[in-house]
Amino acid sequence: MAKAAPRKARTVTDRIERSVKRAAQKAAGVFDGRFRPRVVKSRKTYKRKPKHPDTDT
Repeated sequence: MAKAAPRKARTVTDRIERSVKRAAQKAAGVFDGRFRPRVVKSRKTYKRKPKHPDTDT
């Protein structure tokens, strides 16, 4: 049975790689809202309509 790499060394390199990738994404403008998918509202929620619409106009 082969030994795995030390856990601490693996997590440190993973964190470094993740931070570099995130910095590149920030520079590309990924997190400014343009590329985020729109949330589709659930149809399971009950939609209440006003009982008496305003007739003042």
